[in-house]
Amino acid sequence: MNVQPDALLSFAAVARLGSLTAAAQERNLSQPALSAQLKHLTAAVGEPLLVRHRLGMRLTPAGEALLPYALELSRALNGARGFASEHRGLQTGTLRLAASNTLAAYVLPAALRTFHQQYPGVRLQVSSGNSEEALQRLLAGETDIAFIERPFPALPEGMQSRRVGGDELRLVVSAAHPLAKPSLGRKELKKLPLIQRETGSGTREVSERALQAAQIEVTPFLELAGNEAVKEAVLTGLGGAFLSEYCVRRELGSGLLVSPEVHLPGLRREFTAIFPTAPTLAVRTFLEEGMEGLGSV
Repeated sequence: MNVQPDALLSFAAVARLGSLTAAAQERNLSQPALSAQLKHLTAAVGEPLLVRHRLGMRLTPAGEALLPYALELSRALNGARGFASEHRGLQTGTLRLAASNTLAAYVLPAALRTFHQQYPGVRLQVSSGNSEEALQRLLAGETDIAFIERPFPALPEGMQSRRVGGDELRLVVSAAHPLAKPSLGRKELKKLPLIQRETGSGTREVSERALQAAQIEVTPFLELAGNEAVKEAVLTGLGGAFLSEYCVRRELGSGLLVSPEVHLPGLRREFTAIFPTAPTLAVRTFLEEGMEGLGSV
């Protein structure tokens, strides 16, 4: 029994997402159709590739061994699509971007508008998550370029990076919070109930590193996924959080949130684009024309 390319692509999607339903949606397939592809692939290999567990689907040893080939196929297919798009001169085609939550919400929209005005025939697809998730999508061949909230000194083979701006994290609390003061000292900062982003978040990584460098031990009491969830928790008065200045600009301006000054170096960070060393014309053009002039806050 032959291994079908579409089945390998579906298998790679399930391996990354851990869910048949999510993989079917991403692949624009019905769940029965995707299940049939996986059944055919399992028969071709001769042993199970996936098993169910309480959190979704998990790879078997055979699945782990097969995954690199599926990812290689995905990257090759994306390369061929990029080649075809380049030869059409950006009149048609698709540009896929994966970005951290902060970049997707507050930085990329202006760049997307600029690019779309110049190349209206190119379809733009943006997926968002934390920085680690954006990077993993790129390495899996599921996006053309990843935008993350930190420098990436140890680049994976075949990838390059470019700085595309930056921001500064601000400590914010509700205006009604007892610690809504002009500034906070070390002792007050240690007492602050801290709300933090999920593991893999660039915001979390930068704030944790800054606190550790200053030898300030703060024990977060609440972890939430995404900037908006954290911000809403802060607005209710639950505690304080380190968030991008992009994310809290409106609330600081309206007085809903207060940003006490803290003597904490290391809260500035760089935004980084990571993309293949042989990028498509669409990727090069987006970086050179779409991202030009966005700068930092």
